[in-house]
Amino acid sequence: MDLNVQNKCLLSKWLFKLINEDGIWQQILRNKYLKSKTLTQVEKKPGDSQFWSGLMSVKQDFLKWMTFKVHNGKQTRFWEDKWLGNSALKDQYPNLFNLVHRKHVTVHTVLNGDPLNVSFRRHLTGVNLRDWMDLGHRVANIQLGDNKDIGIWQLHKSGQFSVRSMYSALLDVRVLPINKPVWKLKIPLKVKVFIWLLHRGVILTKDNLAKRN
Repeated sequence: MDLNVQNKCLLSKWLFKLINEDGIWQQILRNKYLKSKTLTQVEKKPGDSQFWSGLMSVKQDFLKWMTFKVHNGKQTRFWEDKWLGNSALKDQYPNLFNLVHRKHVTVHTVLNGDPLNVSFRRHLTGVNLRDWMDLGHRVANIQLGDNKDIGIWQLHKSGQFSVRSMYSALLDVRVLPINKPVWKLKIPLKVKVFIWLLHRGVILTKDNLAKRN
């Protein structure tokens, strides 16, 4: 197995637990590094522990396959996290995102205002105004509750994080049609990975060594 990819998967497992579970170590990390921010809002800083720095280094890869079920809206970014539809609102409404003053606000901050707690750098007209009205209509009936938001892992039907699913995704096996039959075989995962690497020419077989002198 690729150790770098494997380490990313293992660290991502801790990120999933940090989002969805409550425990002593989660509370310690939240108090020390998150404070009033969400996990998705913080970045690595000088002086952070090795473990926290590791978590931050894999966060972007991890978030590619995360979506959030909103309850109180305090853990989910309004524009940058996936929570309304299959992609982040910044990708659904790129023009609005470019014009908005505060890009990193949470769902709770935006929906807690009446009207919505959002301001833009200039007056909206034309397509931008229509987009804003469409977005306003979509969120109008969303009621925030008291429970924490829930992180859902998109690569597994259960919604729970799976090291195996992330490992496969990081290796891009799902976008290599020629390799699809390999991943359906009932053989150990490490054997599948070996075959895949062999096909990609990564394994230094005798023929490859000869070609490279």
